[in-house]
Amino acid sequence: YNQIFAELGSMYWRTDGGWQTPVIVMITCGGYKPGLGPFHASSLEALAAHTPGVDVFMPSTAGDAAGLLNAAFESGRPTLFFYPKSCLNDRENATSSDIPRQLVPIGTARFVTRGNDITLVGWGNTVGLCKKAADALAATGVGAEVIDLRSIVPWDVETVLESASRTGRLIVVHEDNHTAGFGAEVVATIAERADRKIDARRVTRPDTFVPFNFSNQLEVLPTYKRTLEAAVALLGGTLTWQLPESAQKNTYLIEAIGSSPSDESITVVEWKIKPGDSIASGDLIAELEADKAAVELRSPVSGEVTELLVDEGELVKVGTQIVRVKTGETDGPEVLKQVTRENPGTPIISGIAPAATRVGDSDSGNSPADRPDRTAVVSASVERAAANIGIIDICGVKGSRVVSNEEISRMCPEWEPDDIFKRTGIESRPWLAEGETSLDLAVRATERLFERNGVTLDQISTIICATETPILNTPSMSAMLQSRIKGTREGFLAAAYDVNAACSGYVYALQNAYDILVQEPEKLVLVVTTEALSPRTDTSDPQTAPIFGDAATATLVGVRGQVAATDALRATLYRPVLGADGEDGTILRVPSNPGEFIYMDGPKVFQSAVRGMIESLERACAVAGIPVGSLNLVVPHQANQRIINAVRQRIKADRELMYSNIRHNGNTSSSTIPLCLETLLGDAEIGARTGHHLGLSAFGGGFTFGGAVLTVR
Repeated sequence: YNQIFAELGSMYWRTDGGWQTPVIVMITCGGYKPGLGPFHASSLEALAAHTPGVDVFMPSTAGDAAGLLNAAFESGRPTLFFYPKSCLNDRENATSSDIPRQLVPIGTARFVTRGNDITLVGWGNTVGLCKKAADALAATGVGAEVIDLRSIVPWDVETVLESASRTGRLIVVHEDNHTAGFGAEVVATIAERADRKIDARRVTRPDTFVPFNFSNQLEVLPTYKRTLEAAVALLGGTLTWQLPESAQKNTYLIEAIGSSPSDESITVVEWKIKPGDSIASGDLIAELEADKAAVELRSPVSGEVTELLVDEGELVKVGTQIVRVKTGETDGPEVLKQVTRENPGTPIISGIAPAATRVGDSDSGNSPADRPDRTAVVSASVERAAANIGIIDICGVKGSRVVSNEEISRMCPEWEPDDIFKRTGIESRPWLAEGETSLDLAVRATERLFERNGVTLDQISTIICATETPILNTPSMSAMLQSRIKGTREGFLAAAYDVNAACSGYVYALQNAYDILVQEPEKLVLVVTTEALSPRTDTSDPQTAPIFGDAATATLVGVRGQVAATDALRATLYRPVLGADGEDGTILRVPSNPGEFIYMDGPKVFQSAVRGMIESLERACAVAGIPVGSLNLVVPHQANQRIINAVRQRIKADRELMYSNIRHNGNTSSSTIPLCLETLLGDAEIGARTGHHLGLSAFGGGFTFGGAVLTVR
């Protein structure tokens, strides 16, 4: 400490600018990992910040770590660079490979989420806790603004001040001691400079050391549970917790383990067991690949394997339940599992007033994607229209060429047909035949839809085409479709435009259709999806060749009772929610130039897709006013069976509640969800179940996200 305080911090001052000390001290910090004890889990940023003349950073993502480190080198100033151990190997917060080009301005905070009801400020490990609490609040219509300070000295006073002044509520979350922690500096500064009353709280570590045992760590360190409880209390609500389901009697759930405390995730390389096998404690049951090394997973109990919860090749977080074992009756001591992650259960939040009536709140300005639509000023006719918007019918058309796994295996010799199915859940996929185009598929789907429902193009007010593979930039696919359908007729003035949100395109287009019909309930909207991915696929690339297919769909959307066709509405639609997390194509891209092919970084796409689809589903259910657990069926984007399985496991849904038709369709981008709905809404078994809720959830390149809820009529 003397070298930092008496030398690094004071050298420039003592020499009147004559000498500089361009030294960067890298400091590991933070807990939240099993196996870290009091001397490997501390955070001392307040002590560092108390030293004049040094910069202090603590990033929460790889991108910010790279950008701040580059900024520190550029500044030439002495810098204390704290990096939390639990952020290492975190694929969800990885960055691109162009490290030298990344730069984060010193003293500038980062918005993680935007909102107008409450401000949550964190740095390092606690940013993830704030984000998780914000997501839980969003499900109840509360807009929480999460700010990652990332630069502690200097810190972004103006950003925090503006946010806290707008929301009127401030919570600062950090791992350091409560007494004289940097959160006290943030709260005091905002209180001094704000022009209005700010209700503030701190969520911190008590003035004690961090224990070795992980469950004891959770009693001491700030947690998601404590953060959300503080936020709900500040908002004047009440919070209870629905505890997670424990294993049934005589059942043991084996969890994924890492090779060291720094491992965040593992891949199941090979199962050594199958359902029905008898195993003994200590038996080898799986080979895993962790972030740092290979791991042999051995059973902690004896019994019979009843279910493998994760497929070979699937990437999951450490602590995920991966095997179910029936242990049988025993009089011996109960086998206690080590706690490896925080899991307080499902939050049940109530009593928070609507945004417009909260004391100190102004019009939130949040988009409907961020909170349920509380439009109180619309006319009664518009309200009735919004309650009766839905899907009349869907028709799909697939590429005429069926490509089997055997054919893919010949293109990619490193893949055996069975391996392709194990890794993707796909046995065959439709590709365009020679001379066939995505426009041809769209025309055939639309013509079938019109013929089946007795509808003509003259009745359509708007044509919306979702596609990431247009034939031309101009004219649009929707305009070319309009031209092909109308023939030589003149004077047809319906609007026609394209939407490019990749695999989320259908949900994006549905939201557009919904908003049009709210204002013009007497109209019909045609939503078309059409994708030609096979021409853009490198058939020798094992990452992409087995995945993608070609298909088009046409969906007729209207308001029940407004025109004859809508009398047979198959499902009503709640307003879809949309989102995006900008990505520059480093992870996933579909190029337009001839000779260039689809590129995908599978592991990074997997993590973003699973997280984004779950969040979209939760937000869509919040709009519909139902919990995710009340959905009768989830219809996810058919990206890859491993992704579908991972979403199912994380929302704790039974297998039969997660719909999949990827086996013989592959990933047809924006067409996957409507192809599923074509089957589901045309199935007498499902269609007859009036009142059943279907949850739609999509993820696409860009990255884009979308979710919606349908109620079967």
